[in-house]
Amino acid sequence: METLAMNRIATAVFALAAIPAIAAIAPDDSRRLSSKYSEWAGGKSNADNIVTGLQNGTSVMLVTQGSDNTRSLAGFTPPAAMGAEQVEAALAKARSTLASMGIRRPSADQIQAALIGGDVTLADGRTRAVQGSVTPLPDTVATR
Repeated sequence: METLAMNRIATAVFALAAIPAIAAIAPDDSRRLSSKYSEWAGGKSNADNIVTGLQNGTSVMLVTQGSDNTRSLAGFTPPAAMGAEQVEAALAKARSTLASMGIRRPSADQIQAALIGGDVTLADGRTRAVQGSVTPLPDTVATR
């Protein structure tokens, strides 16, 4: 009887370990992603906040300073925790979206819009709506 219970526990543990949504991003992956996007995000603190928030599904706060010393503040909460590959894909798409609009050093507001969707203000003052690169997982999308 004990062997059967132990086998069931072991099976449950292995099954849970195989679920990617539950697995945390390894610290090395977090550091690598943060380092890779640090300059784009306006500094290490912002990059750390983005990566941590996306991987845990928790609030992200961003502060950037423009060349004219103006500050931009933005914050959002992603719809769900993400794995390392999802975080990297979301950041790469957000950076690419902004770069295609000529934005290489985005403000906090622009980063937020590129990640979760919204209006991006361009250098000439015009705005463009963008779809965010962080999308809800299929089971978090409301069905009609």
